[in-house]
Amino acid sequence: MGRIGQRGLGVVLAAVIGLLALQGCNTLAGIVTGVDEPNKVDDGKNKLPLADVATNDTASGDGVSLADGASAGDDCGCLQKGMAFRFGSLQIKSLDGGPHLVINTLNSLWSGDIKKQELNFYLEIVDVAGDEFTMRIVNGARIANSTDVCTLPVTESTVVMHRQGCKISNAQLTGLNVYAGTVANPKNCTTALEIPNSIPVRNAKFEAEIAPQCTGIVNGLLVEGSIGKAALDATCTCMTISANSKAEDCGTLDPNYKGYPSSKNKDGQPPEFCTECCKGCAPTKYTNLKELLVSFGALKYLCKDEAGGPAVCLSATFEAPRIDAAPAPCK
Repeated sequence: MGRIGQRGLGVVLAAVIGLLALQGCNTLAGIVTGVDEPNKVDDGKNKLPLADVATNDTASGDGVSLADGASAGDDCGCLQKGMAFRFGSLQIKSLDGGPHLVINTLNSLWSGDIKKQELNFYLEIVDVAGDEFTMRIVNGARIANSTDVCTLPVTESTVVMHRQGCKISNAQLTGLNVYAGTVANPKNCTTALEIPNSIPVRNAKFEAEIAPQCTGIVNGLLVEGSIGKAALDATCTCMTISANSKAEDCGTLDPNYKGYPSSKNKDGQPPEFCTECCKGCAPTKYTNLKELLVSFGALKYLCKDEAGGPAVCLSATFEAPRIDAAPAPCK
């Protein structure tokens, strides 16, 4: 599934996004600022400190300032092919059907990752036909040892959007992917999933408004999306040393790493968690995402993934200032 079809299952966006991709995620990645045992997740529910980052920013600093919303009488027919937007904020509203103890930590860390150019969602208008338009959603990766960003075409999905005045919503459930970090240093490791090192958010329904003069996409809401249990089992997140750590601190992935057995599996019972956790990731740097979430609270799997299997539900808010153009593809 290198690309997701525009009318079926496509697609993040919290992004979405962007376990959402929960890059992690700091996109979930880098959630913990200190780990006593590198490959173990503490069973305590209040061990992960919040990142020292405000959670209410609505712009990344490199885009156009947003209005508070679309004004009455502005039909927002200004959308044109080629316009581009970048997520300036992404905040989880609910996880697994309601409040979850991990949400505040994730939101603080995602805000930091967006500012550091390590969590990037780009929205590009690729076609406009009356009150319907097609939008490309693609993740970006920070270029190592810089603040520049390149895009990752493998994470791309397209979605058909309907516009009624200034309000927009997707015509069919779609999907998106959540990548965080640099190309060489991903903050999420998913060596067994089809889209490398990205958290898959599927069955996504979202809506938003277009700001006056198309200066941005505002009041964005991922009404609901899902991350499959199988995807959580196959995803590991980088446990960085501090909330201000960069993706380079995660190290590079080691394809020869055999993984570790989850300490949460009970002797004499079928394993509920992974037995080769984080296989192919960097030793001591990554922890299984499902283990991490469960350490904050049990998961109920109230949603379904694209194959009908159990999945964690999530909803999120987002805003995306307009930018000149999405970055060039990564080399």
